[in-house]
Order: sequence, then structure tokens, then C-alpha cells
Amino acid sequence: MTSGIQTKNSGASGPIVPDGGWGWIIVFSSFMIHFIMDGITYSMGDVFLHPMMDNLHKARGPVSTIFGILPAITLATGPIATIFTNTYGCRKVTIVGSCLAAVGFLLSYLWANIWFYYLAIGIIGGIGFGLIYLPAIVSVGFYFERKRSFAMGIAVCGSGLGTLAFPAIMPYIINSPLWFGYEGALLLEASVIFICVIFGAFMIPLPQEPSEIRRLERKARIEAKQQTRKEITAMNENNEQQNKLIQNNEKSDIPLEQLTVDDIDINEKSQLDKIVSNEKDEEIFVPRKDAVYQGSLHNIPLYNDDHDEYRRQMMNINEGKTKKTFFEKIVEQIDLNLLKDLSFALFAISNFLTSLGFNVPYNFANDLATDANVIVHKRHWIIMSIGISNCFGRVIIGFLADRSWINRLTLYNTTLIIAGISTMFAPFCNSSVATHMIYASLFGFFSGGYVGLTSIIIVDLVGVDKLSDAFGVLLLFQGIAVAIGTPVVGSMRDAFSEFDRPYLWPYLIFGGSILLSGLILFAIPILKRQKERQQKLSKHQLQMGVLSFSKQDLSAPEQQQQI
Repeated sequence: MTSGIQTKNSGASGPIVPDGGWGWIIVFSSFMIHFIMDGITYSMGDVFLHPMMDNLHKARGPVSTIFGILPAITLATGPIATIFTNTYGCRKVTIVGSCLAAVGFLLSYLWANIWFYYLAIGIIGGIGFGLIYLPAIVSVGFYFERKRSFAMGIAVCGSGLGTLAFPAIMPYIINSPLWFGYEGALLLEASVIFICVIFGAFMIPLPQEPSEIRRLERKARIEAKQQTRKEITAMNENNEQQNKLIQNNEKSDIPLEQLTVDDIDINEKSQLDKIVSNEKDEEIFVPRKDAVYQGSLHNIPLYNDDHDEYRRQMMNINEGKTKKTFFEKIVEQIDLNLLKDLSFALFAISNFLTSLGFNVPYNFANDLATDANVIVHKRHWIIMSIGISNCFGRVIIGFLADRSWINRLTLYNTTLIIAGISTMFAPFCNSSVATHMIYASLFGFFSGGYVGLTSIIIVDLVGVDKLSDAFGVLLLFQGIAVAIGTPVVGSMRDAFSEFDRPYLWPYLIFGGSILLSGLILFAIPILKRQKERQQKLSKHQLQMGVLSFSKQDLSAPEQQQQI
């Protein structure tokens, strides 16, 4: 029991953050997971839309629903993945998620049925991807602090390169007789997903990770139980020896003494059992609250001021005698009370609007090019343009977000506005692939920046200590929106099939939702100022990185001077 307490204290007060070493293997693993998972997810519509429509004899609406369910379930699984990661660790969750997603895609090879695809690819594959995605981010967050922004930037670039590679390779697989059409391509993707098991195995846990603290706790309990049993066994053996002596000496008063010894033995045994049973009821839940933060920690004043205190607060250990149910843990990960803050509520609405149209260019770029009579072998260049520009956008915009002279909220709003306008421009492109590549490159660059900036803006609004809770709320909004957007666009395209530009209104509406999501966020400083007039930001909020908009978005060093 004592060793368990020491483990908890050491885990919280002195976390080991390599900022290199094996951490770069973790970055490589995360990069490859993003490459495979996002590469497959974002290329599904480009690669499989027309082959599935032909084989299943279904319109775009039902088929595109597959491509909407997959990312929606991936996002919705986020809070569950958080609980599993805290309990079992990044390594185990990634391995299980990889196997599950691979099984989902493997099952889709066995039966060509639209409803079965919803289950196999959308739900089973989506849950597997959800279990893979979170550890890929969190593991990098555990291994890096000073170099976190750089390490995260490299890791998430795998998403853009995957989007570049899969649309280029998979059409050749589908058209090859060896693979028997798109079903063979699904089988190949199942095999590729299974490779993520290897990258999951590389995620060696650090001592301060929640799963490791829990493992050491369990080990301490087992050792305590074993020690208790040994002591009880020794006591029983002593008592048996005393009983033999008593039987051999009838004149002795030992029976009275034996009775006393037995009573003491029973009491001690009862106390030891009570201690062990009490330990079973303790629950250790140690989330690293900033693990999904993709920006530089130098933006957090407390990190600059006192590294050890910052780490202690991020490794906040909660102990209690009452275990929480799995459902209670999920509810805890989605703290809807945060929506009482009007600024964050507006940010959540913005994310919903963004997610409505976010996957549209990925899923329908090829089909839009087909309507515009772009040369067949050049149509895949469009989504490939999204992929390569996405890499540059994540790195460049992520770099700008860490500069003290940049207003991060304005930068974030700008990425959404340009991504929305480029999407709205898409249906006006002609048969020249160059015009399609222009809008695709703009969308890829700025949408990549949007993804990287999301966690940074959350911290600016609610603080790094509420990042994981706020992230759970946003995943809920994003998942619902993604499930709506893709199928509706596909159905609208079918409804407008007789128009000269069938995708005109779908792209205008859903590109407009992205544009609107950026425009409405300019109201956040106004809302923040109104709130701050009523209640000034506390010292703790400023230390945790909440921006004081009434002071013109102070940079981290300037905020620190104000504290």
C-alpha cells in the first residue's frame, strides 16, 4: 500500500518528458497512423464512390452515407477512446483499434451490401479508427513539451501525405484484374490498417502516463495481498505448532493462551483483509489534460513561470472511494456545462458549421471533376492537391500561431473564411484540371491550418486545464455535423442531376457554412469583453492560457507580466 502511494506521488510531481530520444519513434508512429487512417478516410469518396454506385446499383446519397458514417463514428468515439487510453494506455488501445478497424474493412470484402457497408466500414471501422486516432495524438503529447509544436506538426503531416498517396495508388489497384475490383482494394486497405498494430507496439508508456500509474497501483496491491497471505500463513503455522504443544502437555495453562493467540490472529487477519479490500475500491484516474494541445507550451504563462507546478496541475490525480461507472466517465468527458460560456458555445456552433462542409471536397472532388469533363487520369490530381497543400498548411499556419505578434483567433477565422470561399468556387471550375487544383490547394492549405489551430483556440477560450473536457464537447458537435453533411450533398447532387452544374447549390450551401463558421467567430472578442466587464479573469485562468481579449489578446509573456 505504501509503495502505491509513492508511485502516485512520483508520477505526478516528477514526470519524465524526454523531448527527443524514443519520442521521435513515437512521432514516426503517429505520422504513419495519420498517413494510413486519414489517407483512407479522406480518399474513400474519391476512390470508391463510382465503383460502389455501379456495383450496388445505388445513387450517390446512400453510397456517400458510408463515407459520412466513417469519420462521424471516428469523432464520436473520441470520449470513449479517452477513457480507454487513460485506463489501458496508448499502446494497447492503438493495437485493439487497429485490429477492430482492419476487421471492419475485411468484413466489407465478404459481402457487397449497402447496409452491411454501413456496419462494417462505417461503424466497426469508425470505432477502430477512433481508438487509433486519439492515442496517436496523446502519445506525442506525453513525450514532448519544449518541442511539442514541432513534434505535433511532423506527426499530423501524415494526414496530408496519406491523402496524396491513396488516391494515386488505389485506382490502379481497383482497375487491376488481380484485385477483383474495389472489393480487393478494401481487402488491401484492411491489411494496411492492420500494420498500425506495429506502430502501436512502438508506443512505450512513460512512468507518468495514466495506464502506467494504474499498472503500478495494481502491482502494489498484488504484492500487498501476497505479503498479507504470507503473514497469515506464518501465523497459522505458528498456531498449529502451539496446538501440538498444548496437546502434549495436559497440565499446562496453554489452552487459555492459545485462545488469546487465536483471537489476536483472527483480528489481525480481519484488519489485513479490510486493508486489501479498501484498496480495491480506490480509483486512480490521471489524465494529462494538455495531451491533445498542438501548440507551443510557451503560450501558457504557468509553463513559463513554473514547469513543475504546470506539470503537477496537468497530471491532476483524482482519488476516490467510489468507482464511477463507464457511462459516468463518458459524461465527464463531455462537459456540456462549458456551453454556458457564450464564447465557447459560439465556437462549438462554428465547429458544427465547419464540419458540415469539411469533408465535401474530399468525398466529391472526383465526381465534380467528372461533371466538368476533366480528363479521366487527371481527376485524382485534385484530391492529391488537397493532401500536399494540407501538409504545408499545418506546418506554416501552426508556426504562425506560435508567434507572439499573431492574433490567433483572427488567423483561425481567416483559415475558415478562405477554405469556405474556395469550396464555393469549386462548382464554377471548367474542364481544365488546373482550375480544380487551385481551389483544392487553397482548401487543403487553410483547412489543414484550421485543424491544427482548434486545440490552440480552445485553450485561449477556456484554458489548458479544461482542454480535454472542451475537446469532448467539440467532438460531439463535429461528429453529428459530419454524419449530416456528406449524405445530404450526395442526395442533393442526385436531385439536381438534370442541371448544368449539379453540384452548384450543394457546394454553395456547404461551402457557405464553412465561410459562416469563420465570420461568426469575430463576435468572440465582443462576448469576452462583456463577460470580463462583469467578472475579470482570475489569476488561475490567466496562468492556464485564457486570453484576456479586453487587453487586445496579450501574448503569453505579456499575460505573465499582468499576473
